Amino acid sequence: MRPRLYLLALLVIILVIVSGCGSGGDEVEIKLAPIHEVRVNIAESYPPQVFVYLKGGLADACTTFHELTVERRADTIEIEVTTERPKGAVCAQVYSFFEQNVALGSEFASGKSYTVKVNGKVTSFRMP
Repeated sequence: MRPRLYLLALLVIILVIVSGCGSGGDEVEIKLAPIHEVRVNIAESYPPQVFVYLKGGLADACTTFHELTVERRADTIEIEVTTERPKGAVCAQVYSFFEQNVALGSEFASGKSYTVKVNGKVTSFRMP
């Protein structure tokens, strides 16, 4: 009888791991996303449009993209990207990525340099 109980417990554990997540409740953890790549692209349009491509990480199978906010102060654009995951969840340890393209618009002065900060990762561009 005991071997069957152990086998059943093992199967339940495997199902939780394979399904990705075992919910730990309704609470979620919101954290800054790890950012792997930030690239500024300027579209050849009139007026020129500025876009930021970013690639971030998802720590495990339960972690998902949460939110992206953009704040501009003079010549600095700060982008904050967060992820969310169920608090206390048991998750498959599979690291994955997400990608976002952020439109910043066209309100940039020609010939001026700008700084883009995404969760502490910094890059800059010069408006043509």
